[in-house]
Amino acid sequence: MYKVLIVDDERMIREGMKKVIPWPQLEIEEVLTASSGFEALSKLEQEMPDIMITDISMTGMTGLELIERALDVSPELRILVLTGYDSFEYARECLRLQVQDFLLKPIDEAVLSDCVRKEVKYLKEQEQQREVDHMLLRTEGISAQMQLEKMMRALVHGKDKEQAVEVLESQFNLRKDSRIMIAVLAPRKDLGNARQDGVLRLRQMHNICISVIDAKGIGITFSDGEDGNILIALYPEKCGSESTGTISDLLGILKDEFSYAPKTAIGSEVTGFGNIDISYQEALYLLQSDKMDIHQILQTQSAVNRNHMFQEVYEELKQEMCANVSDYVYIMRVFDSFCMAAESYNLSEASMRKYCFELIADVYYSFVTAGGAAKAQSLENFMESLGGAAGGVSLELGRQYLHKLISSEEKDVHEIVAKAKRYINQNLAEDLSVANIAEMLYVSPNYFSRLFKRVTGQGCNEYIVRKRIEKACVLLETTNFNTGKIALMVGYNDTNYFSMAFKKHCGVSPTHYRSGKRK
Repeated sequence: MYKVLIVDDERMIREGMKKVIPWPQLEIEEVLTASSGFEALSKLEQEMPDIMITDISMTGMTGLELIERALDVSPELRILVLTGYDSFEYARECLRLQVQDFLLKPIDEAVLSDCVRKEVKYLKEQEQQREVDHMLLRTEGISAQMQLEKMMRALVHGKDKEQAVEVLESQFNLRKDSRIMIAVLAPRKDLGNARQDGVLRLRQMHNICISVIDAKGIGITFSDGEDGNILIALYPEKCGSESTGTISDLLGILKDEFSYAPKTAIGSEVTGFGNIDISYQEALYLLQSDKMDIHQILQTQSAVNRNHMFQEVYEELKQEMCANVSDYVYIMRVFDSFCMAAESYNLSEASMRKYCFELIADVYYSFVTAGGAAKAQSLENFMESLGGAAGGVSLELGRQYLHKLISSEEKDVHEIVAKAKRYINQNLAEDLSVANIAEMLYVSPNYFSRLFKRVTGQGCNEYIVRKRIEKACVLLETTNFNTGKIALMVGYNDTNYFSMAFKKHCGVSPTHYRSGKRK
């Protein structure tokens, strides 16, 4: 969802545009207004809108002056210009300033709506392209990834620190003074019956960690190079106050995929890549000294207390709501308590959306299981309305949904899994992961992973692998494409990795499989 700023010194015009245009249908979440260029500049700095609609003829500061200064504040701002004068000079100046459209007053609302819709489409395409570029750099840049992991290993083991930090800063644009904490995931040594089986599973775990952590820009996944552990350097400022929750979500996905979660420890937060060996050594100490349950996330006591306080409150409130789905008044009162807790614990907007959706979905599921009928609003609609919503908006959307739930008609939540399956089957050659499929469905990876396992009886990653191997079998039987080409067609960039996965599922290599089918 996007923001629009309307600038016009005539109140009737700016308020008229705000009320008449169907902004929500154009995917505009918030419409801001300003009565002068000076007020507009202030709102640009504070609110960072995506699109600005401005009049040219204004007192104090003209629209053209505003545009020049606005582009200094926000170079990617999309600008639509309104004017009551059909002037060639104005049009030429707009072209010089590279504004997106030049519209004559009085403005037809359908024309303005089309212009805004075009700009929203452009913004979405730019976001998608940035995501593609990011994924290409991180997931297809194999040599760069290897270099990054090499530098991170050197730092956690205290080797060539100055050189490693310099490489991270110069080649990977990482701030050397970043706040970081190291999580150590220690997979069991008996990952498979054969050594090759174990290597394959460890590789799969590593890739899932990258898709959940690295692809979101909240950390860096790498191996320690010695004990077969998976290390994650987390950025606390990007995880909000829930770094432990981030790792807990990741472990939930790994457990769904591999039927167990690695024993995990998280070291204290440090400042600077040059100090991450301190956090790493602390995490190792916790792993080696602790004798408790293998699925537990180990942390220092102060960190445990800080990170788990909200989770405990949230779980208690969720249980209360799910246990009292027939009592509407009580549910709304408990939800109000949840809203107060979410705001007082200063959750990030992403976490607020995640917790809000999980809470509503669990309450809904309990309501339907208890025999309630849902008629008015689907869970999918609620998911879509949450996408990109600010924290306070998420809570209000949740309140509205609960208000309608008792008398609403709802599709089964299994539609989420059905939609995921369709997407997987149609995109086997693409980069598929629990994280990016969950994002496409507007749910958290952890929730989606649990839902997929509960509905289908298997992990989502396991389903993806099975479908890829099934398609590979068909291609081996019906085409003369070489193994490398078939690997790419079913989503494997690494032919050796594809061959290992194929042999694990079919018992023979791709070449032997083809030979056997053509005898």
